[in-house]
Amino acid sequence: MANETNDQEIPLTRGAYDDMQRELDHLRTTGRREIAEEVREAWDSEFDKDEDVAVPVMAAKEDQSMLEGRIALLEETLARATVIDEAAVRASDTVQIGSVVVVTLDDGAEHVYQIVSSAESDPSSGKVNSESPVGAAVLGKRAGDTVEVVAPAGTLHMTIKELR
Repeated sequence: MANETNDQEIPLTRGAYDDMQRELDHLRTTGRREIAEEVREAWDSEFDKDEDVAVPVMAAKEDQSMLEGRIALLEETLARATVIDEAAVRASDTVQIGSVVVVTLDDGAEHVYQIVSSAESDPSSGKVNSESPVGAAVLGKRAGDTVEVVAPAGTLHMTIKELR
């Protein structure tokens, strides 16, 4: 979400929205309870040993801070989220956020990408950020279009084979 301003809507697929909501619910309940116990145990165990309490307590507090940061990020993302109408995206003949795109490279290699917002991006599972070189190059294009992608590894030429 680095390039998205605080008032900008964040398009999410229904699955991503639901996953984030489940994670948020889990962190608010189970996650907070577990961290509170971790902090309590850090205090108790070190006081029992009469040692320096700072290190384990600080580690537990750092975990707590990271948990609260994740909760805040999920809350902000979900508050600004707009669930994509995936049926409308599939019916469209142009690439947009939510589209599943099959591309062919010059060497004949075929790749399948889903174009998503940065909040949902996961390149290892084929979910490509719409602001990435590939995502930006294919947005608004149609099947049959060829695009040039300038990437760190060099310039690639991709032909959009189909939209799914």
